[in-house]
Amino acid sequence: MKNNFIIFLIVTSITFSFSSCNTLKYVADNELLLTKNAVYVNDKKNVNYEITDYIVQRPNQLVLGIPLPLYFYNIGDKNFETDYNQWKLNKPFWKKLTTSIFSEKQTRGIHNFKVKKHQWFLNNGEPPIIFDSKKANQTVENLTQHYYNEGYFNVNVNYEEVKKNKKIGINYLINTDKAYTLDSIKTEIESEVLDSIYKLHQKESEIKTGNQFKLSLFIDEQNRISNLFRNSGVYRFNKNAITFEADSSKTNYTSDVTLLINDSIATVPFKVQKIKNVNIYTDYSYNTKDDPIKVNEKYNGFNFLAIDQLKYNPKFLLDAIFIEPNAIYKDDTRELTRKNLRRLNNFKSVDIKYEETEDDMLNASIYLTPLKKYSIGFNTELTHSNIRQLGVSGKLSFLNRNIFKGSEILKFSIQGSFLDSKDAADSDTALLNAWEIGSDISLEIPRFLLPFNPDKIIPKSMSPSTTFTLGTSLQKDIGLDKQKFTGIIDYTWETTKTKSHSFQLLNAQFIQNLNIDSYFDIYTSEYDDLVEIQETYFPDAELSESTAISFIETYINDDFEASNSTEYKTAKNIEALYYIITEDALIPSVAYTFTYNNSENYKDNDFSFFRARIASSGNLTTLLSNETDDSGTKTILKTPIAQYVRTDLEYKKFWNVSLDNVIAFRSFLGVAVPYNNSSTMPFSRSYFIGGPNDLRAWKIYDLGPGSTQSGLEYNVGNLKFITSLEYRFKVLNSLKGALFVDAGNIWDITNSTVTSSDAKFTGFNSLQDIAIGTGFGIRYDLSFILLRLDLGFKTYEPYLDNGKKWFQHANFANNVYNFGISYPF
Repeated sequence: MKNNFIIFLIVTSITFSFSSCNTLKYVADNELLLTKNAVYVNDKKNVNYEITDYIVQRPNQLVLGIPLPLYFYNIGDKNFETDYNQWKLNKPFWKKLTTSIFSEKQTRGIHNFKVKKHQWFLNNGEPPIIFDSKKANQTVENLTQHYYNEGYFNVNVNYEEVKKNKKIGINYLINTDKAYTLDSIKTEIESEVLDSIYKLHQKESEIKTGNQFKLSLFIDEQNRISNLFRNSGVYRFNKNAITFEADSSKTNYTSDVTLLINDSIATVPFKVQKIKNVNIYTDYSYNTKDDPIKVNEKYNGFNFLAIDQLKYNPKFLLDAIFIEPNAIYKDDTRELTRKNLRRLNNFKSVDIKYEETEDDMLNASIYLTPLKKYSIGFNTELTHSNIRQLGVSGKLSFLNRNIFKGSEILKFSIQGSFLDSKDAADSDTALLNAWEIGSDISLEIPRFLLPFNPDKIIPKSMSPSTTFTLGTSLQKDIGLDKQKFTGIIDYTWETTKTKSHSFQLLNAQFIQNLNIDSYFDIYTSEYDDLVEIQETYFPDAELSESTAISFIETYINDDFEASNSTEYKTAKNIEALYYIITEDALIPSVAYTFTYNNSENYKDNDFSFFRARIASSGNLTTLLSNETDDSGTKTILKTPIAQYVRTDLEYKKFWNVSLDNVIAFRSFLGVAVPYNNSSTMPFSRSYFIGGPNDLRAWKIYDLGPGSTQSGLEYNVGNLKFITSLEYRFKVLNSLKGALFVDAGNIWDITNSTVTSSDAKFTGFNSLQDIAIGTGFGIRYDLSFILLRLDLGFKTYEPYLDNGKKWFQHANFANNVYNFGISYPF
């Protein structure tokens, strides 16, 4: 309580100090501080954010309703130097006294510090926005033009001023009148070639009788027609040849439109042109562009040229080229060729040029500048989590491009980490007392490698690729010191710009625990629970870290359950978790993933994302295996084969609500069901909840399953639901802020008899087990990386008693600090 009170006083003091700032500090007597803009359309307040884009002058930025950047600016003193010099002239006694106390050098140091302090606030704050009537009039013109473009030809826009105490709010008043609609639509296309192409696709027109007159529709139609002609062989066509004439002189709010298309450009008539030759320069360089061509090889009608030697197999390189001899010219094939050649990651630059021939055909030239065949890279990074307090990792990678002359890429990497792990056996050892080392090798092939030709199902325009990966890693003093071997065969393709697919024919992982004997030395909370049971009910029984499991097998039996059901389930859960975590596992899975992402680029803040993944493990392997262990579980090399099916669904949506302000939503649902050869999910394939990218009010593995509070080190389940809503906003320059709500939990959906009913998902009633965390975050954007600190508060805790689930620990004494890199989702 004392800490909370101190924090409350600090926050209150900061709030009052900002609120007491004079927002008018740098507003002159003849100036007005712009504090508000409002737009009223036909006497109703506008709620369309797009309209506010046309407002030229905006008030100072608000952070949660407070002009924080303006307050920062006003803390600074623009006239500090002038005031200081004046003070020295007017107060020579105080100046002399100050110098005598601090010395001349110290006085200059204090002065320089104050100068930099004021300059920092002025540079990082935002100066007051002084109302400018010229900008208001420009806004009136912008809004008028906008509504005129939307077909409101009789629109009237003005503004009114609302003044008070050197502050001003502007109300923009818009009377749109009735919108015009399109009446008759005529075409005047001079070229017979263009006219015939247009008529074949006339039904696809963006402008139709009865539609509202909108400039955007005419722009879309102009682009549609231009794309139509340029993808129908009309190489010379330019959209500037398209014009529209509109007659809006009618009195019935309708307009007649005429589409005009010229028959030539610069007196050269439009015509359909075909590709004559396709020349592919495979080793083009600006420095050697004038050197003689030594290699000119013809393959399937294409010309492959090189100054030195032909290093690419023409057959495979043609998988990325869609421009073909004797085909008509198309913009789409040009862009598709450029996109797929860049996708190969073999070329520094891809340039495609066309040259007209005397017989009105086109020669296409593709200039490819290769990247270096071999490259070596090394990178390091710092890592942090609640399990691995501090880590330093390094990775050395080697890359070989075009290894088999088909644009394949071979990658080999070795990575190692030194970690400060709380799981290390000796707690007195020095910092970075654990380590992990691993290596990976992969081969990326820019096509499907299959025993049959899949082009009819997945053509080369869908950018098919195959990736083979082998990897291994070894840990020391990290948990149970796992050793892993991984093998993956992955086929990927894209059906559209926004839809991608991945089919993993094989995703096999072998996991072996090398330090099982130290289990209860590491997971001490489980051992402490057993000690409590032993001391209470079996004081004469022997119990140690090495005999814990035999203690459970000997004493925790049906007789004990009859009289102590709670303690029985606790001990059996510890035993079950022990076998889950310590069990070596072979996971031979097959998986399919569908991804939808309509993000334009990494800066896009208004898009949707959806991913669905289904994986199945062990079906074929268990059929082929004839080896079993003592319990009848099928094995390979004495390792149990994991058999399960798992489905993950994830949806994310982002709304760019205003400048630098974004609302982000994320929801995830996952279900994993073991069957036949497996009674439980492998630990590495189970679900957990909590952590910096999950339910941020709880640490990783701390919550669940259901409404239980087991106190175990690792809590996992095979059903997971989580949803998050986050409001991201700009505070000052590169400093960002966030407010968030996370909700979710994990459950058990197996038929295990030792699992508590509170941990199981039994239907809609189990939704009351969804935990809720709220909080705020501070993020610093370094352009190339974003550093994040989120503070999560336990708002609703399902494991607490009824009537005490809400806000019992929503305070700074029980909050969770989450350090992260990049956004949580």
